[in-house]
Amino acid sequence: MSSKSPAVTLLWMYQGGNAAIRRDQICQWGEADFELLEVDPKLGWGHAIQSVSDETEICILWSDDDKPVGRDFLRQMTQPLTSGEDFGAVMHFWAGNAVSVLKSVLNEASIKEDQSGSQSVLRLLVQTLDTVDKGPSGRVHLALSSTERLAPLSMEPVGFPC
Repeated sequence: MSSKSPAVTLLWMYQGGNAAIRRDQICQWGEADFELLEVDPKLGWGHAIQSVSDETEICILWSDDDKPVGRDFLRQMTQPLTSGEDFGAVMHFWAGNAVSVLKSVLNEASIKEDQSGSQSVLRLLVQTLDTVDKGPSGRVHLALSSTERLAPLSMEPVGFPC
């Protein structure tokens, strides 16, 4: 029995040195099909989320600061939402730079941009969690991953210096 991959849209806000090179790297990952939407920092996440197609099942919001990521980034970001485990995570938060979330959750959230100009993925996450149906237990299940889990081993510095 084969399982169908969810329809994924990667909302990509680039904050590095060369967007064209990074975009080419992302497009060469060779994973399951996904839609890449570039997020204009001036317009923000809310505007980009409104552009996501109705067919999308999972959105990945990534504030890309040129840190290394593995070629399996999309699979790693969506796996906690599609694993079929009993706890049923509705979001997967990765080390401050990315969050994957069910599109149905984003549809219910009223995303408001921060007036200070911050494009924080964490701030967006907190707004969205407030709208999630918490069920009878009153709990929301959120998966968390560290940078070390998704970044490949390399000699390049990753994360914050100790």
